[in-house]
Amino acid sequence: MIQRQSGNDSACNMANKQVAPYGDWKSELTSEAVTAGSRSLSSPRVDPISGRSFFLESRSNGTNGIIEILPDGSTKDRLAEHQSASTSVYEYGGLPYAIIPSNENQPPRIIFSDSKDKSLNLLRLDTDEDRPKVATLQKFSTLRYADFDVQPLISGNLSPWVLAVEEDHEKPKPADVKNYIVAINVAEFQVKRVVEGADFYMYPCFSPDGKKIAWKEWNHPDMPWQGCKLYWADWDDHGAVSNVELVAGENGQSVSEPRWSPDGKLFYCQEKTNFRQLYWKKPGDSVASSVTIPGLEKAEVGDASFFIGCQNYVFLDQNTIIAAPCWSGAYELVHIDLLTSTMTVLDTPLKDHRFDSVARLSSTAVLVKGAGYTTAPGIYTVTVNPDSLSRPTVRLVHSSTDVVYPSSLFSTPIPISFPSTKGNPPRTVTGFFWPPHNPSYTAPEDTLPPLLISPHGGPTAHTGPGLKLMDQYFTSRGYSCFSINYTGSSGHGKAYREALYGRWGIADTDDVADAVSYLASQSLINPKQVGVVGGSAGGYNVLQSLVHYPSVFAGGVCFCGVSDVAALDVETHKMESRYMEVLMGFDENTTQEEKDRVYKERSPLYRAEEIKAPLLLVHGDEDRVVPISQSYEVKKRMEGAGGTVEMIVLKGEGHMFKRGDSWRTVVEDGEKWWRKSLLGRDD
Repeated sequence: MIQRQSGNDSACNMANKQVAPYGDWKSELTSEAVTAGSRSLSSPRVDPISGRSFFLESRSNGTNGIIEILPDGSTKDRLAEHQSASTSVYEYGGLPYAIIPSNENQPPRIIFSDSKDKSLNLLRLDTDEDRPKVATLQKFSTLRYADFDVQPLISGNLSPWVLAVEEDHEKPKPADVKNYIVAINVAEFQVKRVVEGADFYMYPCFSPDGKKIAWKEWNHPDMPWQGCKLYWADWDDHGAVSNVELVAGENGQSVSEPRWSPDGKLFYCQEKTNFRQLYWKKPGDSVASSVTIPGLEKAEVGDASFFIGCQNYVFLDQNTIIAAPCWSGAYELVHIDLLTSTMTVLDTPLKDHRFDSVARLSSTAVLVKGAGYTTAPGIYTVTVNPDSLSRPTVRLVHSSTDVVYPSSLFSTPIPISFPSTKGNPPRTVTGFFWPPHNPSYTAPEDTLPPLLISPHGGPTAHTGPGLKLMDQYFTSRGYSCFSINYTGSSGHGKAYREALYGRWGIADTDDVADAVSYLASQSLINPKQVGVVGGSAGGYNVLQSLVHYPSVFAGGVCFCGVSDVAALDVETHKMESRYMEVLMGFDENTTQEEKDRVYKERSPLYRAEEIKAPLLLVHGDEDRVVPISQSYEVKKRMEGAGGTVEMIVLKGEGHMFKRGDSWRTVVEDGEKWWRKSLLGRDD
């Protein structure tokens, strides 16, 4: 099914357009503008006492600045260029900082991790210098920190304690890496391990009175979205916990994003039904209460991804929540009234709020990271109007782009769903389609555009409909783009996510081929000019698609893709070191012989000689998630069989490319590859 939207063009301006073949259109969206000129924004946070607000912004050199929003609305990076608020806990990272509140004697300070130099630091904001002073609390090459939470002010007094997740790589083999919840004493520069024994931890957090802490934990082979448990315990001023109690998760259901309400209730998101919903429990209660909100039943509330420390709902007060739930990969910002059990969708242009996106500004406002259909990701203030809840005041504070482009330049996404033709399991597959669009060009009549289809990474992840400048780089040149949320994607409920278990490399690969067939049947694309592009698990999908559907694809681009599933199972990092068991469908009764058979059957490496379409491989030489050897082996086998394959090695890059020059290489070399493989242009 296609939910068609009105186009960006009108009949009156069609005559003013230049006629040129799809793929040959000229665009003002340059590779520089969509890479170095576009930055990643994340993790808005606000000091609850002074109201000073901050967020993270990536830099072209691969570091992250801590950006403060000043009273006049301007912004200032509080870190020097060589410093970085970043973490590599669980390799994917996440929240690397927290604000230590101010009081009458002390302006706010910020505790942050720097993954570049393996340091734990304290940023002082009480100096008049352009760059505030940074004191190093600890620096060990084997220790990593993330997911900080500061003990609240008690009777106006500052506490020295900050909770965090610690990862110890003293023994670097994945099976030997240890994780803990630690208490950091910022006054004495000491770190104390307070919770241990589980394989993984997230979301350590203090109660409002500072007397209890809560946290999420899980063990192998489970993942952040399954088999997690929520605990709380008593806390004393000497940095010790006692009276540990299980709050939720006893039945193996997904639990995530624990957050204390101002009146001392512990809220959390749990997957008791097909969709993650809100629940709460107060110390002393024997059972938890559900937050039943009409309209939220088929939405996923809260984050349960690889990334640590995400914040997708906050309290304006004890009875009011602002949240960013997800419906089939798309987001809305909503106002939840806990007294009346009602939800109001806030009318904003923002439709993509993945990961760490919301912070409380005041009793009526939040600081939000979001993107619209034709609006680049940015940091916004959203202020609720009590007299008209659905119509908040939305103000852009900081854009992710150097240049603000007119919305008329951008293609608008069309939500698409279609039934799987394979039907094992029976399912409807979804995604977002961006048709080619450029206000200055049109294509010759009776021609159809080439397609770039993008399976996301994960595979337990999803792609939202927010503006992505690198996709618009291609749509403005006459390509169509389709981001497929294949079987197994998050953001679509438990049943859809778990439908990939035991069928990774099969169901998701079939979905991509089905998508091409469906889009062609709707006369949206030229089926002879289809390229498939993706990274990590999406790169695995690229390789599988080229192996199993050689007649469907004219070319492929694979970023840091998995080619040998068995090798990944041995070589990858701790969090994903047993992920394969679930994705391949193994259990305690699966023999090693059967595992070896399935691994080889699902590994495109062993059929790389059969790839007929030209393939471009891109890999970082410091990738610790999918080692670069996986790409080298594909290249070797394809070359041995006479296939067309090239490889770009990005020096100093890991699994997730961070530098602007790396992404510029990806875009520019990618366009050359598509022009040659899809359009037949050798220029």
